[in-house]
Amino acid sequence: MKTIYTEDFQKEVFQIIKKYSNKKCNLMISGGSLLDILDFEYYQKLHSGGWDIFYADERVDPKGSNYIGSLPFIRLLQSKVVRINTDLDIKQCVKDYSKELPDIDVCLLGIGPDGHICSLFPNTPSLDSEEKVISVSNPSIPFPERVTITLKFINEHVKDLYFVVPPKEGKDVEDPHPSILERLTKEYTKILPRKQ
Repeated sequence: MKTIYTEDFQKEVFQIIKKYSNKKCNLMISGGSLLDILDFEYYQKLHSGGWDIFYADERVDPKGSNYIGSLPFIRLLQSKVVRINTDLDIKQCVKDYSKELPDIDVCLLGIGPDGHICSLFPNTPSLDSEEKVISVSNPSIPFPERVTITLKFINEHVKDLYFVVPPKEGKDVEDPHPSILERLTKEYTKILPRKQ
């Protein structure tokens, strides 16, 4: 596990992704604060025609859509976008997205205040799923119905995994929840705020 400390999350993440300018890249992104970090005009300068963009998770309710939230980033690229199609019946959506998913070169994930990643929540049965993609329902959170990749997918199909954790008032989480970490066999890099 490696840690990068930064004062500029947009430029730090850009440095990771820009290595794939003019190359093939399967890039996976999550939602939340990461989408603000990716809304960065420098991406227009990159040759991103060989990239395919995938989503780590999606909310079934379009009002919370990660895809819609990612559009400011997507519009800066010339990349193919592979959506999680929540317009479908949820079982069909999961089945279709599982078939679409290739190995991922770069996966950028945030960490929630409770230590969740993607839509994988601490101490839930979904952490032990043997599938690549699953649906989850968590009535204690906004947008409770979701589709998410699994830890099995991350462990077996992600090359470079990054947890991007920008400063947020009242949030001092730096790692996924222990119940997630104990199942995560993949090496990863954390990007954290530089300590003053």
